[in-house]
Amino acid sequence: MAKKYIRNIAVFMIIWLVVMVIYAISGKVTDLAYLWKFFLLPALFLGSVAALATTLQHFFKVRPGINWIFLFIAVAIDQGIKAYLFSLNWEAISIPLIKPVFYIEPTQNTLGSYLWVLLGLKQGSHLLNIILFSLIGVIFIEIWRFYVRRKRNSFWINGFIHLFLAGLAANLIDNAFWGGSLDYITIKPFYTFDLKDLYITLCELFLVTELIDNRLLKRFLKMPKEESRQLNKDFINFVKRDFRIGKKSED
Repeated sequence: MAKKYIRNIAVFMIIWLVVMVIYAISGKVTDLAYLWKFFLLPALFLGSVAALATTLQHFFKVRPGINWIFLFIAVAIDQGIKAYLFSLNWEAISIPLIKPVFYIEPTQNTLGSYLWVLLGLKQGSHLLNIILFSLIGVIFIEIWRFYVRRKRNSFWINGFIHLFLAGLAANLIDNAFWGGSLDYITIKPFYTFDLKDLYITLCELFLVTELIDNRLLKRFLKMPKEESRQLNKDFINFVKRDFRIGKKSED
């Protein structure tokens, strides 16, 4: 039991630290008074989330299907924060949380996705965002359904799909109704994020934990080519059955 707590906390914290090392090197940040807050505080937060999730794993029975109540609450919290900020003079808000690193400084990403920011784009189509991320959502749902049918419906894989869908739904609403995502928590000098970005970050960490917990990375790396081809074929057939592709309609 203790080993799982230590392992999960370490996974959540180490992945954050690795990503932040890349940011710090690329940004040429050398101020030690800045770096310890930049590295340690979010890592401690994620470690606490890992510990809480590991505890909840033993108390919550995983049920099949999607928990729509959880999704509604998660998306409502994200959108409620944004609706409140939009009701204020949000462009003038600058509240230090932990100087000199963390601030509440709302800024609207009119591209509608952090992906386009990373690609250096200056213009984006909200309709394209909605179509693209809807397709990504369908693919992820199909992969999740295929996985739980063949392997297991664990706490971690269940948490992954729920956090992913919460982030996806919030992103679609941002693009459809707000004209882009209103991000409000700034980690200077690098980026600004919102609650939906936290959902997506946590869903990625849940997925990594599931891969480790079920020893899937080792299985995939050592999987024979023929078995890999059969797995891909089974997945394609699974998707076809879901969408009734290739089947003649019966009278």
